[in-house]
Amino acid sequence: MAAEKASDEAGYKVTYSKSGKDWAVLSGMKNGKIFYEPRLFGRDGIIRTVWIDYPPALKSKYDPLVGAIAGSLKGP
Repeated sequence: MAAEKASDEAGYKVTYSKSGKDWAVLSGMKNGKIFYEPRLFGRDGIIRTVWIDYPPALKSKYDPLVGAIAGSLKGP
């Protein structure tokens, strides 16, 4: 996460990050779109993740859905 937060990739900026024992989430802007990327680190060694991006004009529509989508990640 630290490397991604410090990235100098053009058009990419992490504005939010948080992590726990077996999960992490990054959010920000990439190429003019809002992105949200939750990650779940399974006991089986598999990282489950989903990448969600959408235009800022649709923020009010998509923000309420992001939590439900992120909550759908399951693993051992």
